[in-house]
Order: sequence, then structure tokens, then C-alpha cells
Amino acid sequence: MKNCTLPRNAVLAVLLLLAIQAFAQPTFINKIPIPPLVDAQNGTIKLVMEKKFHKFNPNGSPTDKLNGGPNQPNGIPTYTYNVLGISNMSILGPTLKWYTGQQTEIDVTNRIGVHTSTHWHGAELPPYMDGGPHQPIQPGETWTAPDFPVLDSACTMWYHPHFHNHTLEHVQRGLSGMILVEQPSDPIRNTLPHTYGVDDIPVIIGDLGVVQETGGTNWYIDTVKQKRPINIVNGVTNPYLEVPAHLVRLRILNGSTRKGMIFGVSNGYSDPIANLKNFTQIATDGGYTLKPNTLKTLLNGPGARDEIILDLSSYAVGDKLYLRNLKELLPNTIVGSTLAPLNNPNGGKDSTLGNAFIQLRIVADSQFPGYVPITTFTPFTTVWSPGLADTFNVTKHRLKKLEPESSGGFVINGETYDLNTINDTVCVNSKEIWTIYNTSKVAHPFHIHKIQFRILDIVDSFGNYIALEPRGLNGPKDDVLVLPGWKLRFLGQFDDYPSPIYPELTYMYHCHILTHEDSLGGGMMHQFIVTNEGACVSSIDEAESKKPTMELYPNPSTGILYLKGQSNYPSKTSILDLQGRLMREQQIPALDGNATINIDGLPNGLYFVEWRTQRGVVTGKLVVQR
Repeated sequence: MKNCTLPRNAVLAVLLLLAIQAFAQPTFINKIPIPPLVDAQNGTIKLVMEKKFHKFNPNGSPTDKLNGGPNQPNGIPTYTYNVLGISNMSILGPTLKWYTGQQTEIDVTNRIGVHTSTHWHGAELPPYMDGGPHQPIQPGETWTAPDFPVLDSACTMWYHPHFHNHTLEHVQRGLSGMILVEQPSDPIRNTLPHTYGVDDIPVIIGDLGVVQETGGTNWYIDTVKQKRPINIVNGVTNPYLEVPAHLVRLRILNGSTRKGMIFGVSNGYSDPIANLKNFTQIATDGGYTLKPNTLKTLLNGPGARDEIILDLSSYAVGDKLYLRNLKELLPNTIVGSTLAPLNNPNGGKDSTLGNAFIQLRIVADSQFPGYVPITTFTPFTTVWSPGLADTFNVTKHRLKKLEPESSGGFVINGETYDLNTINDTVCVNSKEIWTIYNTSKVAHPFHIHKIQFRILDIVDSFGNYIALEPRGLNGPKDDVLVLPGWKLRFLGQFDDYPSPIYPELTYMYHCHILTHEDSLGGGMMHQFIVTNEGACVSSIDEAESKKPTMELYPNPSTGILYLKGQSNYPSKTSILDLQGRLMREQQIPALDGNATINIDGLPNGLYFVEWRTQRGVVTGKLVVQR
């Protein structure tokens, strides 16, 4: 008989392997915090930026460096947003709830002791409310913007600082939060999970590194070296989330300052790629996709948002799933991969640990008093808003090259950022096609303020067209990851809020890798203005000069609406809701002045108004607010 006893060295090797695997397996010990919901219908939202102390691993060892170490019992110094009397957060900020078509007012008070700002990422607002570099908030001051109507449809947005050369620092220290826009006329809402904190979950993903002060013992957030080995979700590491065994909606925000991520869902912490589960993507940055996308993986760049639905009805109480970070699928040209991106000025390998962002634990419905589950997913079909429905009447094409700089950073069209330079002048009510051409060897998340755009097509460096739907790009976007060699074309409608031609009234477009946006990475940010002055008086080109002009007033309307314009022949108006459904049509006689438009019976909300004349079609937005 053979001796089946393993040699002593082999036994030690097996034990060592098991020990390494046990050590590598994280313990999901921190229940994920759900930021409080602050409803804009309850009056002015009064945000306060504060200095706090935070424990990133609250149920871990009290002496863990992520909790401040043995000499900082209160935790790591952070910045946070709070609404006094409603939230008492030590990192991030409360979730703000806005409503399409309704007036909203927000005050932001700066108590962090340094200049900063607050940008409403994804929102269509006048430039002086945008919260970019031109709207700084001095220490001790309150930034009060006038009431603004919410012109965005149902979607997930976010807010964060945008003070030039300090954006990365302030975001990394903890200043960001989510915005949910609810649309009163949304026919899809009630067919989707929408109980906040139960089956409709904000998932804000970031990454974290801490460093000790030189010659000292205290720990601080690393905002300089950018070597962050730890994933955090909603401000904690090793998080778990308790969810019901029904349909669950995750609103995923890549709140990292620079890293791309590929999401997947599995039963195991590190299941093979072949074992990934299907999930359904229903929305991108600016709202619903054209139709639901059934996916196993989804690439998401810094600043972008995706809404996904998980069907957990086949799982039992006690089962676990994982929202994974599929780093093994990331090309080395994307910051966040396991390999050093080429031309990455930070250099070195990215050592982010862990294959899972969050553990999902199935629990009984009884843990959520009053919860009414959504048990059946209803497929939907949406349409592009009228301004993005077709490429007719495009007034201008623009090319933006994302290029390497000789110093090792990156620039747009060969130029760094200048606060006093207007890089592009866009005529109000115009439709443009922008081509984003990445000539560098690093992927860049391109973000534009004010508008949501429709991606028309993507051509890679070999001339191949990239299908949009499998990549989850068939929805409205304001932030898209452009890989090296790609030429990505998008269609944007620049309606509303024309301004005089002053640099202080510009919007931004930039790379959302914050080291690149700040001048530290070359200054990959430019400014554009939307105006009806200068060249826009006679229009950009012949096609634009032939288009009719339309003014709708009062807007918002309480029940009476006038159209002001000129047409030598009979014309027609159409009023559509945000799903593109026709709500009203009206014939207009030859006109030189005002015509009354019938809006009787239209519910409160946001609509598109199309005016079709022999000279073309012009589109505007209408807010009904009785």
C-alpha cells in the first residue's frame, strides 16, 4: 500500500495558501450608510460645508489607521456637506431631491476655512448658478443662488466642489453628494424600485489612501501622491447592504477622483468572469436609456452615473451577492487597472485591493416596515428629446483633441486652461455635433456642463465602429470615458440661458480625472459660452440664419402661454412631454408678433415646444407651474 501522507513541506504550502486566501478575503463588517434625503419641496435647502472627523472602517479596530490610529480617537480629518437639523454626516453629503419643472433654491455656506465652490454636475442651469470656477465661495460666506426651475428629466446627478486647482483636494477630502430628480409626469417611475434606502439605493464609490504627517503620528487623507489602495462606498470600506428579495435599483456614481471601473454582479467575492449574473441597466447620466440593457459588465468612468436593476426574487434570506470591481478586464490605458497606464504622470501600479465594492445580503421584507416591493420588471421604450431626436439643422461641428503635453500632462486642442479665455462661442437654440478625439495613450472621461448629449457613434483607432448598447451608452450623457484612439461624436442641443459674452459667464468642458482637470495634470479644461450676441446675431452659418426664432412667455407659465415670432405662412406648434409623447398640436396663421398657445389641462411639469414653419423647426422648453 502506498503511503498517502503528504510531505511536511507540501502540508505547510497548503496551509500557507489557505492562510493567504483567508487574509485576502475581506470581512464585510460595515453596514453601508444611506445619506439622508433632503426634499426641495420643503423649502430652501441650506447646505453647510464643514470640517469633521470620520472613521472609514467604523467596525474595525479602533487603532486602524483608517479610523485615525491610536492617537486620533475621533478619526481622520474630512470635509462634508450637511443640512443643519436634518443631517450630521462626517463625509459626503445628504441626497438632494429635486422635481422637474419646479422652482428650487439652495444656499451653500462655506465653513471649511478655504475658498471652494459647489457645482451641480449634470444640471441645466444659468452659468452664474453652475458652481464652477467662476462662482467661488469665500470662507465664512454663503452662496445664495436665485430660484431656478429644474429643467432636467428624471435622472441621477451629483454635486461637488469645482474650485480650480483644488477640485481634487476638496473632493478627495469628502465633499460630494447625490441628487435625485423626480419627474411628476414620469410614466416609468412606479414600475421601477423607488423606495429610497430600501430598494432604491445610492451607491457612491470612491477610493482612499491615508498618509502620516511628516515626522508625526497623525493620519490624513492622501490628496497628493494619489496612491489609494482601498475602495470605499458611501464613505466606508468593507461595506454590506441589506436588501429585499425583489427588484432592487442601484444608482451607481463613480465618485473617484481619477479611476475607471468595470462593474459586475456575482454570487461569490471573486467568482470567475463566466459566473457573472445578468443585471439590467435602465439609465445613464441624464435619464433613461432608449430601452433596458441586459448586461454582465459595465464600464464607468469618473463622474459618470448608471442606474441598474437587480432581480433578487430567486434568492433566499441569508444569501449574499457582490457588486464586483472587475479590474482584471480593465485595459492598462484606463487609470484604475492593475497595470500602470501609459503616459500616466503619476506612474507606478495601481494597488487598489479587493474584488468587490459591496456585499449584498438578502433579508426579510419585515425588516423594512411599510415597504411595498416591486416584483415585476416592465420593459420600456423611451425616445430622445426633440432636440436630440435627429441630426437635421445642425449648425456647427467642433473637434476636441485630447492630447499629451511635452511636460507629461494632457491638454485639449493643444491649450491649457485659462480662466479668462472663452474657447468656444455657442449660439443659443443651436444644435451642434462635437467629435472628441483621444490622441493620447490614456483614457479620459470627457464631461461637459449644462447639457446632456446623445452619443451618435464611436470609431476606434482601427476604424471599427463600437456598438453603443452593449457598452450602456444609449442614454443621455454628460460624462463619457473616451479610450485612446477613439473618435466619439455626440449631438448636443444648447437651448436656454443665453448670456453676454464675458468669461465669468462661461460653462466648462473638461476631463473628469481631477488631476487632469486641475492644472497639475496640464489643465484639461476649456470654457464655452452660450449667447445670442456677437456672431450669433446674424447666426453662425447660412443654415442657422434661415431658422425661425421663437420666444415663449411667460415661462414658467401658470396657465397662459404666448409664442412670439415671425412667419409669412401658416405654421404648427407641437407640445411634447419628456418621453416625446405628443400632448398638444395647434395650427398658427401667418404671424408677425404674438400667438396664444393652448395649454389648458396640461399637468405641471417640463415640456418641449416645437414650432414648425417653412423656414425650419425651432424647439424650446416650457415649464408649466400652476
